[in-house]
Amino acid sequence: MNNKKSSTSDDTTSAGSSNAYPIRAVERVCDILDLLQRSHEGVSLPETASVTSLPKSSAFRYLSALEARGYVERDTQSALYRIGLAFQPHNTRQLEAFLARAGGPLQRLRDDTGETTNLGTLQGSMIVHNLVFESSQMMRLAARVGDRAPIHSTALGKAIAVELPPDRVRAILDTVGMSPFTDATITTPEAYLSALETVRDQGFAIDDCENQADGRCVAVALRGMPFPCGISVSAPARRLTIDMVPSVVKRICGVGKHLVSDFLNEG
Repeated sequence: MNNKKSSTSDDTTSAGSSNAYPIRAVERVCDILDLLQRSHEGVSLPETASVTSLPKSSAFRYLSALEARGYVERDTQSALYRIGLAFQPHNTRQLEAFLARAGGPLQRLRDDTGETTNLGTLQGSMIVHNLVFESSQMMRLAARVGDRAPIHSTALGKAIAVELPPDRVRAILDTVGMSPFTDATITTPEAYLSALETVRDQGFAIDDCENQADGRCVAVALRGMPFPCGISVSAPARRLTIDMVPSVVKRICGVGKHLVSDFLNEG
C-alpha cells in the first residue's frame, strides 16, 4: 500500500512541473508588478484589483507594502500607482549626478556651522545617508555613508515624510516599526503624524535627542527633486542648542535652495 500523502495545498504544484512550489502571495505580487510595468500612465486601485482578481482591500494592502519598500509609488493627485524608484535606474543615475554636485556645498555647510552635515534619501522604507561630512570637533555626531535609519526617530526622516502621502507614511511605519531608541522617541503613528504637522508648519524638522540620547539634528527636505531627499546638520545636543536652531535652519535652507536650483537648471 502506498502511504504517501498527496499534496492538496493551493500554494503548490507538482514537483515535476517547471514552476514547482509557487507561493500564492508571491504570484500576486508579481501580477501587480507586471501590471504596473506594462502601464505608462499608472494604474488605479480598482483596476489593480480587477486585473489581479483580488478584493480591493487586499490589493490596497499589497500596494501599500510594495510602496513602503520603494517598489511602487502613488501619485497623490491622480491616485494612480506606478513602478517605484527601486525599479528605475534612471533615477539612480540622477541621484549619482546630484551627489557629485552636492559634495562641495555640504562640505562648506560643515565648515560654516562647525558641525556634521548629511544628505539623505528615502530608499524603500528607510533613510539612507548618501553624503556625510563630519565635524572636526573631538565630540561629534556622525553617521557613516550607507547607514540606514528609520523615519520616525530622525530629522531627515521627518523632513522627507512631510512630503509623502499620509497613507504611505503609515505603511512605512507599519513595515519598519517604531522602536524606542531613547525616552524621547516617538513610538505611535498618531503622535508621529501630529509631529509632522509641526514640521510642515515650521518648514524644518528636529530630532531632539530621539535617535541618540545626547544628539540633536536639524533637517530640511529638498523639494522639487525627482527623488525624496533632504539635508541636515547634526551635533551633540549641548553644542547645538535649541536657540541656535533658527540660524542653522537658515543656513541649511540656503544650501538646499542652491542645490535644487543648480540641479534642476543644469540636470
